[in-house]
Amino acid sequence: MLPGRRSAPYARSGGLVFSNGPSRDDGSAKLAREASLRVVFGIAVLDLIGFGILIPQLGVYGVRFGASPFAVGLLVAVYSLMQLVAAPVMGRLSDRFGRRPVLLVSQVGSLAGYVLFAFAHTLPLLFLSRVIDGISGGNVSTAQAVVADITRPHERARGMGIIGAAFGLGFVLGPALGGVLGAWGGNLAIGLFAAGLSALNLLNTWFFLPETRKPGSPSATSRTLKGALFALTLPVVGRCVVLVLLYTVAFAQMEGTFSVYLLTRFLSTGPVPLEGGWLVHAVHPDAAILKEASLRSGALFAVVGVLSALVQGGLVRRLVAPGHGAAGPETAGGPGGRGGREAPVAVVGFGLTAAGLALLPVAPSYGWLFPVMGLLAVGSALVTPCLSALVSLHAPSERQGAVLGAYQASGSLGRIIGPALGGLLFTRLGPTAPYGTGAVLVALGGLLALSLVTQVRMSGAGAEQSS
Repeated sequence: MLPGRRSAPYARSGGLVFSNGPSRDDGSAKLAREASLRVVFGIAVLDLIGFGILIPQLGVYGVRFGASPFAVGLLVAVYSLMQLVAAPVMGRLSDRFGRRPVLLVSQVGSLAGYVLFAFAHTLPLLFLSRVIDGISGGNVSTAQAVVADITRPHERARGMGIIGAAFGLGFVLGPALGGVLGAWGGNLAIGLFAAGLSALNLLNTWFFLPETRKPGSPSATSRTLKGALFALTLPVVGRCVVLVLLYTVAFAQMEGTFSVYLLTRFLSTGPVPLEGGWLVHAVHPDAAILKEASLRSGALFAVVGVLSALVQGGLVRRLVAPGHGAAGPETAGGPGGRGGREAPVAVVGFGLTAAGLALLPVAPSYGWLFPVMGLLAVGSALVTPCLSALVSLHAPSERQGAVLGAYQASGSLGRIIGPALGGLLFTRLGPTAPYGTGAVLVALGGLLALSLVTQVRMSGAGAEQSS
């Protein structure tokens, strides 16, 4: 539960009881919170599996319907664009009308978008399906707000970790399922399967998730221009906001163009030429080529998901845990509890990602793509959680919502710019251009991250002196 709600010790919704303080029924309230957390985990897993199914397959089916690499990049970017525009609206609606109705409406939107993807037979219909799904893509952000509603401050990290685990599971299972489904039944099978997951989420939410929003409770994470400008003025946080933008733009260039790159270089039947205009081309690969591309792209993205989950779940925790590294045994990773090992680990992640992006264009065969994608997976798994942790540690407690909202918005902006830029470079300069450009961006980010190490140490030392 959120702090500061002492006037109403109990709030009932959907037959479950949530308690704000100790009482005779505290045990039942805890059971209710645990049950709701399990429901939220199920909702997030199903939603992210559906999302993960599509990511490696969008390029394949964009090409099927005549999309140029630039158009494929726009197809990937439009989802994040619509989500960035709609997320603040969804947040305000959930603050006003409750989490449950907003979650239900967003799930209906996702279902409609997936059904349209299943039956799409033209490029405009593919775009429309992604626009609809992007607008209604408030599922995860609303689920995070539910977690914030039902957990106490000391339980918040564990609760948000449930969402993180759902992300990992979704991106492990999703791409592999997408490859198999695409090879078996094309976009029809992919879309209908993802729509089925959304239907299960609807039932799960309707029957098992009570309303968790209480009148007068603080709003969830906010994304405003004022919050973004404030975040940029904070020494460590501002640098992290810039770093996540650089990193996401570079990584999203790869994500948005990789399946098209695979089609043009690494099929057993030979490369597929994609010469043409800015938005469309005249090449329409046959079913056998699309089947192979679906399987191969799904397999590679599944490797990325598995390695990322393993590294984030095990290696990162050990690297940044107290008692490891040069920072000593201080709590929370460094002096003053403000992080000491996250920044050096992030620098290593930037280096591995830059190496992976630089090696991607020179891989001699499909088999060599697996170790290269492994570098990208490990690099991403080191960078993403460490930057998030640094932002959380160094944001003022009274401005956490605004700062975290600005950080998330910076990542969303990167997921808009990256695929579009990658597709443009691919179309105008050739298949290797997005990866060379991405490697340069990440290398620049790595140099900036080196200075972040010094900033974090200075901040930790200052905090220790003031205490």
